[in-house]
Amino acid sequence: MRPSQETPGSIDVVDSLTAVECDLEEELFQATYDQSSESATLAVVAVIAAATNKDPLELAPLHYTINGDALDDLFTNSITGTEMRGSTSFEYEGFEVTVFSEGRIEADPITGA
Repeated sequence: MRPSQETPGSIDVVDSLTAVECDLEEELFQATYDQSSESATLAVVAVIAAATNKDPLELAPLHYTINGDALDDLFTNSITGTEMRGSTSFEYEGFEVTVFSEGRIEADPITGA
């Protein structure tokens, strides 16, 4: 990803979330968070809130889109100490959201829907 050309609003819902960056050419918002101290669900809401410049409480509840417990469970260490590798994608608030196993979240605006 090229360096950020714009930084959307900052949302302080997730302490470990890096600044949400936007690549204007790619129209892609991206941030990382610490999976050991934060949940993927809260990080997703924070990224989308920053990308849309909305208060997180103005967004539709994430559980209308995806099972939040399952999303969080996918990317945390299991009892055996192993963790999932890969990513999962879903649509939320007009974005194609992808959560990666290394703690990165990308939000790509859906156009022409």
